[in-house]
Amino acid sequence: MNRIIALFITLIVIIFFITVGALGLFIYQEYTKPVQPVATPQINQLSQADQQELNKLKSLKSSVISSFLLFGQVKNISGNTIILSYGRDLTSLTLDPSAKIYFVSTAKATTGKETPAQLSDIKIGENIQAQAQLSADDQLVGYSVLIVQ
Repeated sequence: MNRIIALFITLIVIIFFITVGALGLFIYQEYTKPVQPVATPQINQLSQADQQELNKLKSLKSSVISSFLLFGQVKNISGNTIILSYGRDLTSLTLDPSAKIYFVSTAKATTGKETPAQLSDIKIGENIQAQAQLSADDQLVGYSVLIVQ
């Protein structure tokens, strides 16, 4: 009887070690398995119109283009930042601290005459024309402003 119990216990111990070994081997294989690259979502091809727009935007960053000419009505002024509108379009312009600001008249007698002005002279509703450059952080920075009267 003792032999049967000893054999039974030995059999259980052997089965236990085989099970633990198999489990250990399985876990080892899981941890040493080569990492599968995460599938990256496929970027849809741009339409021809979108590609043309992208190329236009890239050209604006070109060193060949030194400045932009903006024209619009002042919608808002906050510090040295001006929001311009033209039709339904809006754009933001930040004036450089050294920006030159002038009044310019469209009246026949005084056409082309510029009078020095300051940022505080620019009022909401006025039409302005500004020369600006694209900064490194893709912001329009104005360095010359004409207040059209």
